[in-house]
Amino acid sequence: MKKYLTCLLVFVLAATLIGCRSEGYNLGAPVSVIRIGIMPDVESIPLLIADVNGYFAEAGADVQLELFRSARDRDSALQSELLDGVVTDMIAVFFANEGGFPLQIIASTDGTIFLLAERDSAAENINDIQSKSVGLSTNTVMEYTLDAMMKQAGLPGSAVNKIAIPQIPTRMEMLQNGQVDLAMLPEPWAGLAIQNGAKIVMTTQELGHKPGVIAFRESMVASNPDAIRAIFQAYDRAVEFLNHNDPSVYIDLVIEQLSFPAETKTTLQIPFYYPARIPEEAVFYLVQDWLKEKNLLQNDWSYDQIVDQDFLKE
Repeated sequence: MKKYLTCLLVFVLAATLIGCRSEGYNLGAPVSVIRIGIMPDVESIPLLIADVNGYFAEAGADVQLELFRSARDRDSALQSELLDGVVTDMIAVFFANEGGFPLQIIASTDGTIFLLAERDSAAENINDIQSKSVGLSTNTVMEYTLDAMMKQAGLPGSAVNKIAIPQIPTRMEMLQNGQVDLAMLPEPWAGLAIQNGAKIVMTTQELGHKPGVIAFRESMVASNPDAIRAIFQAYDRAVEFLNHNDPSVYIDLVIEQLSFPAETKTTLQIPFYYPARIPEEAVFYLVQDWLKEKNLLQNDWSYDQIVDQDFLKE
């Protein structure tokens, strides 16, 4: 990814901030370039910061970030081995492994998914959504999240009318225009919708989990373990930077590099980022059970088969 050259961050991390990869580091044994597919979402921000601040290089990893505007294009590049790793979710990882393309989950990601109601809706909480239309993408983390929210509230999956709207900007516009009663939206689109009058019904923070992950091709993990460790050392430095600096320090960088709408400068809700950690085993099986209930998985996968626990041991 093109480096974002700015003096803005220099004033914050004068001794460590690097706008492009520097020469002269003692990186030890050379490693292959690790290509990671990211999306225009808040989950990708720590990797972006690790890149532009030079943390990857300092840790000894040569990382190339590739921005994708659709999960389909990202997954196609991954399966064509044009990528080594991705910011993704457990549903996509299960699909890949089921299809004979083994991926290993290394870490969870941070970010919030919102169930929003249009401005004139009477829906105030999850129990008010019965018989309403909900815009989402089907067989994805968005549908999983809605079903998990309803299950937690004791509502059946059939309690709402699910409307398939794959494109997130279109989904937001249909919510704002009253073409659907509710919509499942991630940041940065949720913040824009809220500013324009949408009401929060429930979020993944209230649900207590979100199955966002960073995963790598199994073969890449096996052949480059030192690079994987270096990547997450850099990730943790980026998390520390994000949690200790006001968003105004890096928001322009994020908007430009992740192609967020310009309006999100005043609406983007940056989550608290945790140091890299493996996903909870219980969440892994909740997702798998949901996929099997929908007849989207044939195999039974164990946590140990898909989640590599060696890199982030406490």
